[in-house]
Amino acid sequence: MAARDRRKSAESKKKEVEEVIDQENEEPTIQWALQTLEQISLLRELTVDEVQLKFEDVLQFKNQQTCLKEAALLDYFVSGFWWAKEMNFSSEQTSFVMALLQSSIDNISEKQMSFVDNFTEFGKTLIDLRKTPSADGNPPLFDVEQAKSITNDFTSSLFQHYRMYEFLFSQSRDKKLLGMERHIEVIDAAKLFAPLEEGMPVDVFQHYLAPAQPESPEEAAKERRGEEEEEEEEKVGGTDERSEREGERGDTLEEEEEEEEKYSVEEVREVLREMTKEMMGNLQAEFTEKLRIQEESYTARIERLKSVSSN
Repeated sequence: MAARDRRKSAESKKKEVEEVIDQENEEPTIQWALQTLEQISLLRELTVDEVQLKFEDVLQFKNQQTCLKEAALLDYFVSGFWWAKEMNFSSEQTSFVMALLQSSIDNISEKQMSFVDNFTEFGKTLIDLRKTPSADGNPPLFDVEQAKSITNDFTSSLFQHYRMYEFLFSQSRDKKLLGMERHIEVIDAAKLFAPLEEGMPVDVFQHYLAPAQPESPEEAAKERRGEEEEEEEEKVGGTDERSEREGERGDTLEEEEEEEEKYSVEEVREVLREMTKEMMGNLQAEFTEKLRIQEESYTARIERLKSVSSN
């Protein structure tokens, strides 16, 4: 009886161990919790700008334009997703890469994990994925070359800049004032009061600053009559000026005619003759001087030639 009980207990323990092993073998691979496989499949059809806008909503980033932390994390996730798309990974493979990105950055931000521990956990996750057999006999999620590509990408994008990400999550940045409010009181023009007499002359104020008063019909008619009278005076004044100018021009012509009548023809000829003689005399003297200079120069040349020939 006791032997039978021991045999039953051994069989029950064996079944429990087998169930645990089966559960471990059938444990699904990690997937990104923020997006389902169907949503990731739709994201793969978008452009990089559209993916960035979608990730802003998924990651709930509202200040990525001014916050360095949100901008760096947004670039981190978008770059990782786009790299997986360019590697032609399936939706399940892309989801695993995004989950690995999420867990690695959470180890820095939440657990303050060191570089060695984080890299060790990253490598262990990839190794366990390769060792875990598929329940339906399919090959592992990634082959050896794909696992190497993932390692190289994480090394260049995350682990190579590990100190920078540690600083990003450990050091708080001062908030700088980007705007400033100023309140300026402006006096309503309707409430302005007239200036004091010692501050501004009344006539200057009335001419330049005082608001225009509406004119009555009588004042308007009087102003029009004054303008018409001024125009008539200007016309009369212009006529008198023209007549005066014409009279002055006639007097000038008469004086010129009288001066011309004072000289006779013989007197004019005599004046012209004297002027011509004076001009010709000046020309002859100038011509004679030029001939003399020319003659002296030729004579000097001839003398030089004679002296040279005699030597």
